[in-house]
Amino acid sequence: MAGLVRLFAFLAAASPTRRQRLAVSAIVAALSAVFVSNTYKAAPEYHSDFGIAWFGGRAMLDGRDPYQVIGPGREFDIKWAPLYPATAMVAGMPFAALTEKLATMGFVAISVFLLAYGITRDGWHLMPLFATEPFASSARLGQWSILVTAAYFLPWLGFLTLAKPQAFLPILVASRSRTPFLFASIGGVALLLISLAFLPSWPAAWLDAMKSTSHMSPPIARPGGFLILLLLFKWRRPETWLVIVMACIPQTWGWYNALPLLAVARTLIESCGLAIVVTIGALAALLVTPTVTSADAFHAWLGSLVVLAVYLPVVVLILLRPNVRSAHRAEPTLSPN
Repeated sequence: MAGLVRLFAFLAAASPTRRQRLAVSAIVAALSAVFVSNTYKAAPEYHSDFGIAWFGGRAMLDGRDPYQVIGPGREFDIKWAPLYPATAMVAGMPFAALTEKLATMGFVAISVFLLAYGITRDGWHLMPLFATEPFASSARLGQWSILVTAAYFLPWLGFLTLAKPQAFLPILVASRSRTPFLFASIGGVALLLISLAFLPSWPAAWLDAMKSTSHMSPPIARPGGFLILLLLFKWRRPETWLVIVMACIPQTWGWYNALPLLAVARTLIESCGLAIVVTIGALAALLVTPTVTSADAFHAWLGSLVVLAVYLPVVVLILLRPNVRSAHRAEPTLSPN
């Protein structure tokens, strides 16, 4: 017990050096890559979400239309039509020479390294987010949410905004700096031009794919979601707009979508509290599964649980803060520490 108390005190008070941050980030990234590898070993036919961008990038490099070869019963066999814009597939092109497994491991490792490095600039207090289901599911599925959360602290990652515009938009809105917008503009133009050069028809194909989905809804429309609007009483705070914009964007039910919310914690106690509440919610999802008549109903139930276990606790944290403009934790340049 005394050891845990000392560890807690260290995490709460220590100011890490750059060397410590790099070392910890490398370790967490390596462990995450192993986690992804084990996921593939457990399910040989598994396809990660990043696998869609990886395969789409390979198809575009081969002169093929990814929207014709990805989907149920197609060459890249998944249960749904590809919902990623071709700009995400352009971002997957640097991994095209690798296998899907290695590409996903590399993508997750890079994303985790950047997230760990970004969140430790002001201390270790946000490290508990790595022990939550939003992070675990993000890594396991090869989701972009890890990179999106890292962008909250590393504004230059805004150059990937057009790869996942609905995910990066809340980060941009919550920013206090012009840096993310600058990088989003430059990167967006580059990704768009490259994607159109490879496949001029992709916008229409992507919109058709988006129309085929029925399981995406904004958290604010789920039971209890209207309470998120209480944050308008704290309209001066940047994290308010991170949460509100995230809540208003249609998204899937998965826990991974909630990962950026865990970045609003400002102390170790807040971070641990959120991690505990989210863990309880994730356990409830496993142990208390209601009787539902369709996949959409099941997704709606889990989406409501995410609102209850993540969004509303974050709302409470922010409501307890003064309605003042706070400094946004961003790192436009590398500090000497």
